[in-house]
Amino acid sequence: MKIAQLVSGIYSVSDKSSHAIYSHVAWLCNGLTDKKHQVELFASGDSKTKAKLNSVYLKSFNKTKLNENLIKYYTFLLNSNCYSKANNFDIIHSHFTIVNLFFTKLTSTPSIQSIHSPITNDQKEILKHFKSNRFISFSLAQRKSMPELNWIANIYHGVDMDIFSYNSKPKDYFLYLGRITKEKGVHYAIEAAKAAKVPLILAGRSYSNEGYWHEKIEKQIDGKNIKYVGELNFKDKIEYIRNAKALIFPTQYTYEVFGYVMIEAMACGTPVIGWKNGSVPEIISDKKTGYVVNSINEMIQAIKDINKIKREDVRKRAERYFSIKKMVSGYEKIYKRIIDENKINQDKKNNRL
Repeated sequence: MKIAQLVSGIYSVSDKSSHAIYSHVAWLCNGLTDKKHQVELFASGDSKTKAKLNSVYLKSFNKTKLNENLIKYYTFLLNSNCYSKANNFDIIHSHFTIVNLFFTKLTSTPSIQSIHSPITNDQKEILKHFKSNRFISFSLAQRKSMPELNWIANIYHGVDMDIFSYNSKPKDYFLYLGRITKEKGVHYAIEAAKAAKVPLILAGRSYSNEGYWHEKIEKQIDGKNIKYVGELNFKDKIEYIRNAKALIFPTQYTYEVFGYVMIEAMACGTPVIGWKNGSVPEIISDKKTGYVVNSINEMIQAIKDINKIKREDVRKRAERYFSIKKMVSGYEKIYKRIIDENKINQDKKNNRL
């Protein structure tokens, strides 16, 4: 198959990226290329995958001083560049939420759409005009935010089981890894860890210009029981995950799309304690590979009971449901189905003319 992958140029695409969208696209490009498909990636010029790279700007936007308008124009140029070459491909797979939608009706080449972030109300106003487009969900919970979209498949994310390797002997700490924002519920992780009297390490981007960081997080950090280690590079992230007793994932997003860090942890054998929102009950097998909780008290009890979870069972679930091999195979099947359906529809249309 000839496949175009289209993703924003904000960050570079790489299997070592700390940004979930961009590592996901990299693993997908590499996996499809390894299976002898012809893959062309439309992304920032500093992206690194096994696919052929097509870009309109040499660097990812986060590494430049481009103003907001220029970034917007280059984003539309990137999309335009992809769809102007649509006849070169059997299918286009977009990882934008909105921008590419305006181009999909301009070609007979089929597009499919992955939506990586929670859908906002203003995005819904636009998406409803394209609800017959083909959308792929990362979790069944994701669909609840806008069930009227034409969801054609559900494919869970996958991680490299060799890179995120199993560790049977963790160290004595719990871990929160992700953006330090109110919606992620980081303050609940701190409250539960303090009540359970266990050390908690916080890792991820903080937003010092937001009141949440100063009011709820910063004053709780003592460098001993509650530590903040900042944003981690790819190598350090894996080590912190592998050595944690458990990952705490207290998301407050009602429609949490997926939560990549949960399966990264599970691949390492690290159990996950997750708040019962969005995809969490789909990813975690409650009381077998972690705990799904509804309150601070339940989170405290889960922390105390964490040694009841067998880390080898956590790893086995990751291997069964969340490997790159399984993910790539899922996309292969849906690409072929859409391409075959499109060919039949085009043949019928030509016969009518």
